[in-house]
Amino acid sequence: MGVGALTDVGKVRKINEDCYKTVVTDEYTYAIVADGMGGHLAGEVASSLAVECISGHIEKHMEPEMDRFQVMEVIRQGFLYANTKIYEYSCKNESVMGMGTTATLCMLRGGFVIYAHVGDSRAYMIGDGICQITRDHSYVQELVKLGQITPEEAKHHPRRNIITRAMGVESTVKVDTGVKPYNGERLLLCSDGLIDEIGDQELVEAVRRGSPLECAETLVEMAKDRGGNDNITAVVMEGEMTNAEC
Repeated sequence: MGVGALTDVGKVRKINEDCYKTVVTDEYTYAIVADGMGGHLAGEVASSLAVECISGHIEKHMEPEMDRFQVMEVIRQGFLYANTKIYEYSCKNESVMGMGTTATLCMLRGGFVIYAHVGDSRAYMIGDGICQITRDHSYVQELVKLGQITPEEAKHHPRRNIITRAMGVESTVKVDTGVKPYNGERLLLCSDGLIDEIGDQELVEAVRRGSPLECAETLVEMAKDRGGNDNITAVVMEGEMTNAEC
Protein backbone atom coordinates (compact mmCIF):
# COMPACT_ATOMS: atom_id res chain seq x y z
CA MET A 1 0.00 0.00 0.00
CA GLY A 2 1.18 3.51 -0.76
CA VAL A 3 -0.25 6.80 0.52
CA GLY A 4 0.92 10.38 0.02
CA ALA A 5 -0.87 13.41 1.46
CA LEU A 6 -0.41 17.15 1.75
CA THR A 7 -2.50 20.10 2.87
CA ASP A 8 -1.74 23.80 2.43
CA VAL A 9 -3.43 27.01 3.52
CA GLY A 10 -3.08 28.45 0.01
CA LYS A 11 -2.27 32.06 -0.81
CA VAL A 12 -5.45 33.87 0.27
CA ARG A 13 -6.88 32.31 3.44
CA LYS A 14 -5.25 32.93 6.83
CA ILE A 15 -6.39 29.65 8.40
CA ASN A 16 -6.32 26.15 6.97
CA GLU A 17 -9.77 24.67 7.62
CA ASP A 18 -8.97 21.49 5.68
CA CYS A 19 -8.04 18.35 7.61
CA TYR A 20 -7.03 14.86 6.52
CA LYS A 21 -6.00 11.53 7.98
CA THR A 22 -4.51 8.39 6.46
CA VAL A 23 -4.53 4.96 8.11
CA VAL A 24 -2.59 1.92 6.89
CA THR A 25 -3.05 -1.52 8.48
CA ASP A 26 -2.40 -5.09 7.37
CA GLU A 27 -6.11 -5.45 6.58
CA TYR A 28 -7.00 -2.13 4.96
CA THR A 29 -5.88 1.37 4.02
CA TYR A 30 -8.07 4.44 4.10
CA ALA A 31 -7.96 8.22 3.91
CA ILE A 32 -10.36 10.95 4.98
CA VAL A 33 -10.43 14.52 3.67
CA ALA A 34 -12.60 17.17 5.36
CA ASP A 35 -13.08 20.82 4.39
CA GLY A 36 -14.50 22.92 7.21
CA MET A 37 -16.67 26.01 7.09
CA GLY A 38 -18.27 28.41 9.51
CA GLY A 39 -16.09 31.44 10.14
CA HIS A 40 -13.06 32.10 12.31
CA LEU A 41 -11.67 28.79 13.65
CA ALA A 42 -15.08 27.08 13.45
CA GLY A 43 -14.35 25.29 10.19
CA GLU A 44 -11.03 24.07 11.52
CA VAL A 45 -12.79 22.62 14.59
CA ALA A 46 -15.50 20.94 12.49
CA SER A 47 -13.12 19.28 10.03
CA SER A 48 -10.83 18.03 12.80
CA LEU A 49 -13.79 16.60 14.73
CA ALA A 50 -15.07 14.85 11.61
CA VAL A 51 -11.74 13.19 10.86
CA GLU A 52 -11.09 12.05 14.43
CA CYS A 53 -14.64 10.84 15.15
CA ILE A 54 -14.90 8.86 11.91
CA SER A 55 -11.49 7.24 12.29
CA GLY A 56 -12.13 6.47 15.96
CA HIS A 57 -15.43 4.79 15.12
CA ILE A 58 -13.81 2.65 12.41
CA GLU A 59 -11.00 1.58 14.72
CA LYS A 60 -13.50 0.58 17.40
CA HIS A 61 -15.99 -1.30 15.21
CA MET A 62 -14.08 -2.89 12.30
CA GLU A 63 -13.77 -6.68 12.45
CA PRO A 64 -11.67 -8.89 10.10
CA GLU A 65 -14.59 -11.20 9.25
CA MET A 66 -16.81 -8.39 7.94
CA ASP A 67 -17.73 -8.35 4.26
CA ARG A 68 -17.47 -5.19 2.20
CA PHE A 69 -21.09 -4.17 2.82
CA GLN A 70 -20.73 -4.56 6.57
CA VAL A 71 -17.60 -2.42 6.39
CA MET A 72 -19.49 0.18 4.38
CA GLU A 73 -22.12 0.30 7.11
CA VAL A 74 -19.45 0.75 9.80
CA ILE A 75 -18.11 3.71 7.83
CA ARG A 76 -21.59 5.18 7.34
CA GLN A 77 -22.28 4.90 11.05
CA GLY A 78 -18.95 6.61 11.69
CA PHE A 79 -20.10 9.56 9.60
CA LEU A 80 -23.39 9.71 11.53
CA TYR A 81 -21.51 9.57 14.83
CA ALA A 82 -19.23 12.39 13.72
CA ASN A 83 -22.19 14.47 12.56
CA THR A 84 -23.80 14.16 15.99
CA LYS A 85 -20.61 15.14 17.79
CA ILE A 86 -20.02 18.19 15.58
CA TYR A 87 -23.64 19.31 15.93
CA GLU A 88 -23.60 18.89 19.71
CA TYR A 89 -20.31 20.76 20.03
CA SER A 90 -21.66 23.59 17.90
CA CYS A 91 -24.83 23.87 20.01
CA LYS A 92 -22.81 24.05 23.23
CA ASN A 93 -20.22 26.56 22.02
CA GLU A 94 -21.55 29.87 20.77
CA SER A 95 -18.23 30.86 19.16
CA VAL A 96 -18.52 28.03 16.63
CA MET A 97 -22.31 27.83 16.27
CA GLY A 98 -23.37 26.86 12.74
CA MET A 99 -20.05 25.31 11.81
CA GLY A 100 -19.93 22.38 9.42
CA THR A 101 -17.62 20.40 7.20
CA THR A 102 -17.45 18.16 4.18
CA ALA A 103 -16.07 14.66 4.64
CA THR A 104 -14.92 12.14 2.05
CA LEU A 105 -13.43 8.72 2.82
CA CYS A 106 -12.03 5.93 0.63
CA MET A 107 -10.89 2.56 1.95
CA LEU A 108 -8.97 -0.11 0.04
CA ARG A 109 -9.84 -3.56 1.38
CA GLY A 110 -10.16 -7.03 -0.12
CA GLY A 111 -10.03 -5.93 -3.75
CA PHE A 112 -12.60 -3.17 -3.35
CA VAL A 113 -12.81 0.57 -2.86
CA ILE A 114 -15.35 1.33 -0.14
CA TYR A 115 -16.30 5.00 0.05
CA ALA A 116 -18.55 7.50 1.80
CA HIS A 117 -18.99 11.23 1.56
CA VAL A 118 -20.95 14.34 2.48
CA GLY A 119 -20.38 17.67 0.72
CA ASP A 120 -18.16 18.55 -2.24
CA SER A 121 -14.74 17.17 -1.36
CA ARG A 122 -14.12 14.59 -4.05
CA ALA A 123 -12.73 11.11 -4.64
CA TYR A 124 -11.44 9.89 -8.01
CA MET A 125 -10.14 6.60 -9.39
CA ILE A 126 -7.36 7.26 -11.88
CA GLY A 127 -5.92 4.62 -14.20
CA ASP A 128 -5.83 5.02 -17.97
CA GLY A 129 -8.56 7.63 -17.48
CA ILE A 130 -10.34 9.33 -14.62
CA CYS A 131 -13.58 8.43 -12.83
CA GLN A 132 -15.11 10.67 -10.18
CA ILE A 133 -16.66 8.27 -7.67
CA THR A 134 -18.33 10.88 -5.48
CA ARG A 135 -21.09 13.25 -6.57
CA ASP A 136 -20.90 16.78 -5.20
CA HIS A 137 -23.63 17.84 -2.81
CA SER A 138 -23.64 21.34 -4.25
CA TYR A 139 -25.91 23.95 -5.77
CA VAL A 140 -24.34 23.67 -9.22
CA GLN A 141 -24.51 19.88 -9.21
CA GLU A 142 -28.24 20.16 -8.68
CA LEU A 143 -28.42 22.50 -11.69
CA VAL A 144 -26.46 19.97 -13.76
CA LYS A 145 -28.78 17.18 -12.62
CA LEU A 146 -31.80 19.24 -13.70
CA GLY A 147 -30.18 19.95 -17.08
CA GLN A 148 -30.09 23.71 -16.47
CA ILE A 149 -26.31 23.98 -16.92
CA THR A 150 -23.61 21.72 -18.37
CA PRO A 151 -20.82 20.11 -16.30
CA GLU A 152 -18.38 22.48 -18.04
CA GLU A 153 -20.47 25.52 -17.08
CA ALA A 154 -20.60 24.24 -13.49
CA LYS A 155 -16.81 24.49 -13.21
CA HIS A 156 -16.96 28.27 -13.65
CA HIS A 157 -20.35 29.06 -12.11
CA PRO A 158 -20.18 31.91 -9.55
CA ARG A 159 -22.06 29.76 -7.00
CA ARG A 160 -20.02 26.60 -7.51
CA ASN A 161 -18.78 26.57 -3.90
CA ILE A 162 -22.23 26.57 -2.29
CA ILE A 163 -22.85 23.13 -0.82
CA THR A 164 -26.26 21.61 -0.14
CA ARG A 165 -25.20 19.02 2.43
CA ALA A 166 -22.63 19.22 5.22
CA MET A 167 -21.61 17.44 8.40
CA GLY A 168 -22.70 18.98 11.71
CA VAL A 169 -25.08 21.64 10.42
CA GLU A 170 -28.16 19.66 11.45
CA SER A 171 -28.76 16.87 13.96
CA THR A 172 -28.89 14.26 11.19
CA VAL A 173 -27.29 13.94 7.75
CA LYS A 174 -27.63 11.67 4.73
CA VAL A 175 -24.37 9.93 3.87
CA ASP A 176 -23.69 8.70 0.34
CA THR A 177 -21.84 5.37 0.28
CA GLY A 178 -20.69 2.87 -2.32
CA VAL A 179 -18.37 0.01 -3.28
CA LYS A 180 -16.34 -0.40 -6.47
CA PRO A 181 -13.96 -3.17 -7.61
CA TYR A 182 -10.33 -2.14 -7.31
CA ASN A 183 -7.98 -2.95 -10.19
CA GLY A 184 -4.79 -1.15 -9.20
CA GLU A 185 -5.87 2.41 -9.96
CA ARG A 186 -4.61 5.33 -7.95
CA LEU A 187 -7.18 7.07 -5.76
CA LEU A 188 -7.25 10.82 -5.31
CA LEU A 189 -9.14 12.49 -2.47
CA CYS A 190 -9.15 16.27 -2.44
CA SER A 191 -10.85 19.43 -1.25
CA ASP A 192 -12.42 21.91 -3.67
CA GLY A 193 -9.40 24.19 -3.38
CA LEU A 194 -7.61 21.72 -5.65
CA ILE A 195 -10.43 21.01 -8.10
CA ASP A 196 -11.20 24.70 -8.65
CA GLU A 197 -7.73 25.17 -10.15
CA ILE A 198 -6.94 21.91 -11.99
CA GLY A 199 -8.76 20.14 -14.83
CA ASP A 200 -9.44 16.42 -15.14
CA GLN A 201 -6.75 15.65 -17.73
CA GLU A 202 -4.17 17.48 -15.65
CA LEU A 203 -5.21 15.40 -12.64
CA VAL A 204 -4.62 12.22 -14.63
CA GLU A 205 -1.18 13.33 -15.77
CA ALA A 206 -0.10 14.46 -12.30
CA VAL A 207 -1.41 11.45 -10.39
CA ARG A 208 0.18 8.88 -12.70
CA ARG A 209 3.74 10.25 -12.27
CA GLY A 210 5.99 9.55 -9.30
CA SER A 211 5.25 8.24 -5.82
CA PRO A 212 1.91 9.04 -4.14
CA LEU A 213 3.59 11.71 -2.02
CA GLU A 214 5.27 13.28 -5.05
CA CYS A 215 1.90 13.36 -6.80
CA ALA A 216 0.22 15.08 -3.85
CA GLU A 217 3.02 17.64 -3.67
CA THR A 218 2.78 18.33 -7.42
CA LEU A 219 -0.98 18.85 -7.27
CA VAL A 220 -0.81 21.24 -4.33
CA GLU A 221 1.92 23.30 -5.97
CA MET A 222 -0.07 23.47 -9.21
CA ALA A 223 -3.11 24.80 -7.35
CA LYS A 224 -1.00 27.37 -5.50
CA ASP A 225 0.68 28.52 -8.71
CA ARG A 226 -2.77 29.22 -10.16
CA GLY A 227 -3.83 31.46 -7.32
CA GLY A 228 -4.23 29.29 -4.24
CA ASN A 229 -7.56 30.97 -3.55
CA ASP A 230 -8.67 28.36 -1.03
CA ASN A 231 -7.14 25.78 1.28
CA ILE A 232 -5.77 22.86 -0.73
CA THR A 233 -5.62 19.20 0.25
CA ALA A 234 -4.63 16.19 -1.84
CA VAL A 235 -4.31 12.54 -0.82
CA VAL A 236 -3.09 9.91 -3.31
CA MET A 237 -3.49 6.20 -2.51
CA GLU A 238 -2.61 2.99 -4.27
CA GLY A 239 -2.63 -0.69 -3.36
CA GLU A 240 -1.76 -4.07 -4.77
CA MET A 241 -4.27 -5.72 -7.07
CA THR A 242 -6.02 -8.56 -5.27
CA ASN A 243 -8.78 -10.97 -6.10
CA ALA A 244 -12.10 -9.45 -5.13
CA GLU A 245 -14.27 -11.14 -2.54
CA CYS A 246 -17.39 -12.97 -3.69
